[in-house]
Amino acid sequence: MNSSRHTVLIIAAAILVGLAYGGDRSNVRGVGMARTGNETARGFHALGINPANLAIPERGSVSFGLFSVGVNASSNLLSYEIYNNYFTGVPDGSGGRAPKYLTSADKEKILDAFPDGSAATKIDVEYDVLGFGVRTQTFALGFTTRERMVGRVDVSRDFARLFLFGLDSTGSSYVFNETNVSAYWWREYNLSYAMRLPLKLKYPKDILVGLSVKLLRGYGAFLTERYNASIANERIGTNQYRASLVFDYLTKRSGIDLLHEERDPGFSFFPEPAGTGVGVDLGYVAHYGSFSIHGSITDYGSIEWSRNVVETYGSYNLTIEDPFEEVNEDSVEQAFKGKNRKGSVFSTDLPTVLRVGVMFDSDSVSGVRRVLGSFSVALGYTQGLNSSMGNTTRPRFALGIEHRLIPFLPVRTGISLGGKDGFRWSAGFSLDLTNVTLDVGTENAGMLFSPHSYDMLSIAAGMSMRF
Repeated sequence: MNSSRHTVLIIAAAILVGLAYGGDRSNVRGVGMARTGNETARGFHALGINPANLAIPERGSVSFGLFSVGVNASSNLLSYEIYNNYFTGVPDGSGGRAPKYLTSADKEKILDAFPDGSAATKIDVEYDVLGFGVRTQTFALGFTTRERMVGRVDVSRDFARLFLFGLDSTGSSYVFNETNVSAYWWREYNLSYAMRLPLKLKYPKDILVGLSVKLLRGYGAFLTERYNASIANERIGTNQYRASLVFDYLTKRSGIDLLHEERDPGFSFFPEPAGTGVGVDLGYVAHYGSFSIHGSITDYGSIEWSRNVVETYGSYNLTIEDPFEEVNEDSVEQAFKGKNRKGSVFSTDLPTVLRVGVMFDSDSVSGVRRVLGSFSVALGYTQGLNSSMGNTTRPRFALGIEHRLIPFLPVRTGISLGGKDGFRWSAGFSLDLTNVTLDVGTENAGMLFSPHSYDMLSIAAGMSMRF
């Protein structure tokens, strides 16, 4: 099995397994409120986001997660609108479709839609296999098993230029160095503890702190260590050109036996991991009447990958001045495919994230609730502390609102700016019965109103019970 198949299997597993079963992505209430989970998550839903929230009083003292899944796929490589306008052909007069000829203006419009540098295609999947929380008046305990899968492909803008314009007769140059592929699949066993500090303060009213320790099992990793490539041509005389092709790359992968070409152990829910590690989450909550301040640092730790480690490498440098010069196609093909060698143990840092925010709850102010009804407003700031395993260091700001005009049917919405996805409008709702709650949310509500221009698919759903 070559490295590209290894990557495809990890990403395919993320899509198929995640959708079959149903963090940040799997906290459905938070997703509908622009992923303000640091402020809004309660019970076992707070695990992986802010463990201190586990001790916040809510209806019922025991919560169980029947399922919870969040799937997010986005790409700025090619929007559906561009694809539909330029790559689906034109009517041929007989009920069929004929290829569309792209004019220079068409090509420029397609290229203008392509971001500077590189275009990213990303997928994030989180689902909770099992989760529960137990709360007393002074402390709370929680546990969850969470599957996490992330994949990212960065394609250099020059690939689009080459595809659209080809090699110019006056000379041209294309550089693809920003191309990158990465994918990870790991599981967390999260045990969390939260408590109310035994302090008698006027302000804040009370302080909650939380700690999560996560046992990590890595099942697959693929990363691009190095990718340098270019293609160019130049005129060196009358009707005479020089063409050059250069590329040099190194990728690294590690995976369970299911992902290895020489081993086929069959499917197992508990395979021997390819990597192991430990992660830690810290959380803080302070209540000031109807307002609460929330802060957390999550995913501090790393995974060490040691099973089935393989490096794939390739290098080629070709210059042609004579168009009739014989080129060894086999050597070019072999260089593109690369060679495999046994790799050494390597580590990847977890996607560490800092979250800070504030929440207002109208239920604590009788006058406001009497006039405006029962609602909550959350304002959150998220800052990635590294770029590992799908993380980003771009800051993200989010505003989320939940309104209970009908007590058992809260509706949610929110907007966010920054982070990996730029500006997003979120929405969601809940069927909140006495003991059972069903939540649905999306980070891209705009796709419901403008389906031809969307560039993200986002869906989250979950069901839980409280007693």
